[in-house]
Order: sequence, then structure tokens, then C-alpha cells
Amino acid sequence: MKADYAYARGITGKGVTIAIVDTGIDRDGPEFAGRISADSTAFDQKIARCATCPGETIRFELDDKDGHGSKTAAVAAGARDGNGMHGVAYDATILALKISGPNLEGIVAGSTGPIPESDAPNVALIAPAIRYAIDKGAFVISMSINGSGGGEQLAADLKSAMDLVRGGNRLFVESVTNNVGEDSFSGKVAEDLVGKDLSNKDWFLFGIRVEANLQPPSGNGTPGALADRTLSVVASNVATVDQNGQQATVTGNSFAAPGIAGAAALLKQYWPQLGGREISRIMLDTATDLGAPGVDQVYGVGLLNVEKAMQAQAPATSFAAARTVLARYSSLVVSAPFGGAAVAADLRSHTSTMTVFDRYGRDYLMTVPGGIRARSSGLLAGTLATSAPPYPLQSSSWSDGRLGIATSTTTGPWQAAASGRPAMVTFSPAAGQTVTLGSNVAVGPGGGSSLAGSYLRGAIGQPIGMSSQWTIGGWSASFASGSSIAATASSFRRGSRSREAGLRTVAISTPFGLGLEVSELVERGQVLGLRDDAGSGAAGARTVLATTMVRRNVAGVLLSGRATVGSSSPTGAVAGVRFDGCIVSTAFAVEGAQPLLGGLATLGLSSPLRVERARASLLVPVSYDLMSGALVEERRTFDLTPTAREIDLELGWSTALASTSTLRLGVARAFDAGHVRGASDVAAFFNLVVR
Repeated sequence: MKADYAYARGITGKGVTIAIVDTGIDRDGPEFAGRISADSTAFDQKIARCATCPGETIRFELDDKDGHGSKTAAVAAGARDGNGMHGVAYDATILALKISGPNLEGIVAGSTGPIPESDAPNVALIAPAIRYAIDKGAFVISMSINGSGGGEQLAADLKSAMDLVRGGNRLFVESVTNNVGEDSFSGKVAEDLVGKDLSNKDWFLFGIRVEANLQPPSGNGTPGALADRTLSVVASNVATVDQNGQQATVTGNSFAAPGIAGAAALLKQYWPQLGGREISRIMLDTATDLGAPGVDQVYGVGLLNVEKAMQAQAPATSFAAARTVLARYSSLVVSAPFGGAAVAADLRSHTSTMTVFDRYGRDYLMTVPGGIRARSSGLLAGTLATSAPPYPLQSSSWSDGRLGIATSTTTGPWQAAASGRPAMVTFSPAAGQTVTLGSNVAVGPGGGSSLAGSYLRGAIGQPIGMSSQWTIGGWSASFASGSSIAATASSFRRGSRSREAGLRTVAISTPFGLGLEVSELVERGQVLGLRDDAGSGAAGARTVLATTMVRRNVAGVLLSGRATVGSSSPTGAVAGVRFDGCIVSTAFAVEGAQPLLGGLATLGLSSPLRVERARASLLVPVSYDLMSGALVEERRTFDLTPTAREIDLELGWSTALASTSTLRLGVARAFDAGHVRGASDVAAFFNLVVR
């Protein structure tokens, strides 16, 4: 019945009680040790030793004298102890209910000795056993007995007991008869239980045996009117355990019913909210059809299949739709300022799974592969931009007057003006002034030539644009404007690249070694690099970054430092993330430079932009109904502030080659890289620029 599928998922029937209505149980052997309910019992029954003898009440011991009860109990729930066979629900609790009748043959009138047990049941005890099982909390009742009732009163008693099974949404499983061709329903106990009107059939199952090769045996009874409530189980030459704890091989329909009861216990353990009606329906609907297509008197609905019964049941299109829905919540890419990989992992646990419900209302956990991920934030991130070098123009004297440069092309360091007209860019540098212009060059706040680059490297790609700088008498003013290009999964799928951020920077430095830099970063479809990988979208953010700078020459070492604070104002939600107020971020750097070996050696300590305050809410999927397509979402609040701070240590050396070329090389180490505690990154670089 492929029960291994359940065992592999830790489903063993634990916590579910199976009532075995039979000849008792081996109470002292190891097969059921610790799992026989203390409520297990035999029942009082009234007898008379002769026609004129007074009535008396007897009760047999629970111990199994016949062996039939122990064998059926072992099929349902024998121990998985590495010794021989084990039951279907080997961790289930067994409520053993003994209904063996008395053997009055040879009893002499007036005798006073004990009454021996019969190998046949007392049908009058079935109804009390059912009522007792319900009262003691049994979920499924297994009875491997089939026969005729005993009149209207007994039939009414059985129907009343089965009504309790129905009322408690429990399950009753019975074996069909072993008598060849005999109807196991009409005029039998099963009909009394279910009712002539079949009103209790949804809480009743028949078990019928097949051979190991899934063929019908040479002779079997039939389920009659309950063929559509009948499951086939291999019950020929199966291993079990007898009343003495010994291995035994058995054949018969008696061992089909407890197998079904064990399977029901597995399902009940995993979905305790389901009742007998639902679980029996699941087992019937997922059975493997045998013989002629459809329901028949030989196999019922087909072979019990635990594996399929455990799996979600819904149209294939429903699963595809659910995966599509779940994928929508997994397009977020978390940038380094927000904690990168660490925050992505936390958010992924909330967005990459959701509960789905199948046609029976069973809950399953659906997981989407991949999910929210982190944006690359290594030491090399954003340093591979290709651009033309800045073009310096220096005036040696005032008499140079006006310097006019005109161009109508878009090549080289100069760009054409709008409308295709030649551009006239006019400069008036005085003696001692330097004007440096660059077009199609890498620009960004922070400046410098270190490997770590701009402190925005974890948020955006290297911006490319134009820059200008004016210097005189120790004073300097500069302006830069550029944009970075998005490289999202959707842009690659579309075969295009789009602008992700625009950056403008104004900086002023004084002869006193102090400076101020103000940058405006305008992003589309992202906030400090946190973006929706499915598309740019209309939302974004405007960030203002203020940086104070200081430069000092101490004992021949040029020391420089900067401290940055940023304030971001998001506009709308990005990939479902909605921020509460502005986002505060910081960055800093300290560097020392000294001439060495004909070049300049540098040692720097820096930290890229890190978010200090970011309260956000994220819309996450909670559940999805596979049949109706109904989706339940929930907006949850998260703190997107990293728990660590990246510190970069860098050693570099640069020198001029001839008059126009430069060489740079160095090594760097990032501690808590990407603002993730314990993460590290190491890089070495060699950079040769030949003009």
C-alpha cells in the first residue's frame, strides 16, 4: 500500500487510537508494549447453562486465547522494532475490545466451573463495543468479523451504535466474508450498521483481499451494495504476530480491514482536523483501480494507496496557478545597505512558502525554488565601469582669453548638444586655475581611486556620465551627473537594459582641508538598491546624501576622512515592500597616503552605506485554495536594519607611467561583508590605464 511514503515524512500513527474488536490481544509480549490503551477491555455477557438454569453474567479476560485478535492488531499497529513484521500504523495506540462468545457445548446443568471461550464472537457485544470505543476516543474501529444479525432488536442496537460513529465523524472498517460469492451486506451485520437506506455508509469501509500479485483469490465474498465503499488490500500470505508473540503467516479477508484502519490512522495523525467521512473518501478516491475499469464486486474501488492518499489532490492547472502566485512574492532583491544575504534569508522564509488547500481541505506547504535573493555587494561590485578618462584643460596665463571648443560628433570626450546643432562650450580659466571636464566617465560620491570605490557600490551600479572640477588657490568646486544601468533578471529576459538610478553630486573643498559634498540619488523601481527583479515598476526613492570631508598632512602622511549620512524618501512600494517614513543611512572612510618606491602607497579603512533605520511592511502569501483560487495575504512588519557593519581594509600602491599612463595595484579585505555578520570578502586588483 506504499506506506513508506508516510514513514519517510515521520507519519506513523502516533497519537491516534485504533479500536480492534476481536478476540483480545497479547498483553504481555513486546509487540504492543506501551501502546495498549488502559481502557482496553472485555465485556459482560449473560448466559444460562441450560434451558431452565438461572441466568448469570460472565466476562472473559482480555488475553487472547484464540490468536485472531493479536494477528489483526499486529497488521494494524504491530511494533516497528527491527524484529520481523510491523503494522501499518506502528506507533498508534490500540484499544483492544474483546467480544469472544462462550462455548456452552458440554456444559452440564448445575455445573459451577468456568465457562470456556468460543472461537466465535458474541454478535450481541458488537454494539456495546462500538459505543465504548467512541466513548474512549478511538478514531477508527476495525472489526474482522462478518455474519448475520440476530433479530430486529439487535439490528436496531447496531444501527444506534453506528449512528454514534457518524455523529462523532469516526470510521468503522469491516472485512468481507471469506465465503465464496456470499454477499457480505444483505442480511448481515454490515447492513444493520449502515442501515437499509445506507444512511451511515460514508463512515463505513469494507476490506477485501487480493494476492501479492494483485489478482483476486480463488474464492472471496462480495461487498454487495457497498462495492463503492470497498478497498482492496494484500491479505494473502502476509506476516503477522500471534497471541504468543511468535511470527505467523496468515491469509484471509480478516487481515484487510486492519490494514485499512492503520492507513486511516496515518492520515488522521497528519491531518487531525479530518474525520472518518473525509479520510475514507480520500482513500477511496486515491485507490489504484484494479481489474475492469471502475467499481466492481471483485476489487471494490481498487487497491489502497497510502502514497497517493497523502498527496494533495487537485487539478494540475491549480498547482501551476499556485506556483505562479507564490513566485510573485519572490522577486525582491535585497541590497547590501539593508543587510543583503542575511535579510534576504529572513524575508525568504516568509515569502517563499505558503499553505495550499486541496479538494479535501487538507493543508500542504508549497515552496517556490529560489525566492528573495541578495544583490551582489562584494569588493569588486560596481568597479568594472568602462569610461573615457577626464580631459584636463589648464590655462597658464590670463592672456589665453576665451577658449572655444566646438564639436558635432558624439565620439571622444565631448558630446553633441540637443537638436543636433554643434555645441559651443566656453571656458575662461584664469592663470593658476585648472578646469577638468569629463564626458562618458565614471562618476560618483566619495571619489578616490580605491578598490572599494563609491560607498554606494552595494546599492547601485557604477554611474556613468559627465563631471567637471574647478580649482584655484586651494579652493575646489566640482559637479558630477550620471546614471547607472539596471541588470535585473527581467531586463535580461527582455534583452534590454534600463536606467536604475540618476546621481548628481556637488562638492566644495577649502584650503583648510575641510570639504562638503551633497549628492542626490533618484532611483526608479528600487530603494537604495532594494528592487523588484521582475520589473522596474513606477515606485522608487529620492535620497539626499551629505558628506563632510577632512584632509591633513601629518608628518609627511596625507590623511583624509569622510563621514556620510543619508535620508531616503521612498515613493510607493517596491516588490510589495512599503516603508514607514524615511530611511536613514551612514557611511565613512579614513585613508592615509605616503610616497613610496616612486609611487604613492595608501592604507584605508572604510565602510559602505549601511541603513540605520528602516521600518517596512511586506505583503506575504498566507494560503491558497487550489480549488477556488482564493488567495489570503497578510502584511507583516519587518526591521530591515542590518545586524552587522561591513569594515573594509585596503592596501594600495599607484604610480605614473611616462606622462599620461598610470598603474594601480592592491589588496582588500572586507569584514562582515555586505553587513552580514561573519561574512568576508577578499580581493586583489591590478589596473593599468594607457592613454
